[in-house]
Amino acid sequence: METPPTSLPSESHTELALSVERAYREAVVVDRLGALWSVIIAKCLLAQWAIDYYAIPISGLRFIWTLTLTMAVIATVLYLQAHRSKISFFPNQFRVGSAVFVGVMINAGFIFYAHFALAALTSIAAYAMVAALMGGWSLVRATLRRAPEPLMAALLWWLVAGLILRAAPEFSMLWLGLGCLVAQALPIFAMVMRTQKALRV
Repeated sequence: METPPTSLPSESHTELALSVERAYREAVVVDRLGALWSVIIAKCLLAQWAIDYYAIPISGLRFIWTLTLTMAVIATVLYLQAHRSKISFFPNQFRVGSAVFVGVMINAGFIFYAHFALAALTSIAAYAMVAALMGGWSLVRATLRRAPEPLMAALLWWLVAGLILRAAPEFSMLWLGLGCLVAQALPIFAMVMRTQKALRV
């Protein structure tokens, strides 16, 4: 018996379209989460800079970093549960972007350890290196995603690294916090808005 003609797409095409749309929606969820975490880190860095620069008699580690990051982790878990998503840095198929991000975070951890624990790096050198690393990761994202926003983020991060190298030591953390906000959060939010607009079309 012949199948009656229909204007609906074939089953394979429908499944492919749904898979692509699902992938885009998952990318929006993860990108939005990354942008929000960039804002959170920027807030912690700027608050810590203000505490140090203006000699405010409170513990930044206890009242800024610990409380903020604890609440951010809880909110992240609830956010992912609401969207039925999870972050998988190393899924079955190896993702280059995730691997580069993990490598950047590990290198940043070593840089901060060398600065804070060993006093082997000045604040200017440590924060400039972290900014340069973030610029490299943004460049990798721009290549993988073929999007202009991560490329702009890379250029902004390298500009921040140059500004840190030219700034006074007491302002290096300020520039890093502004970098998290301007060079990281804003480009990601712009990419999320563009992806959402494409999904609505």
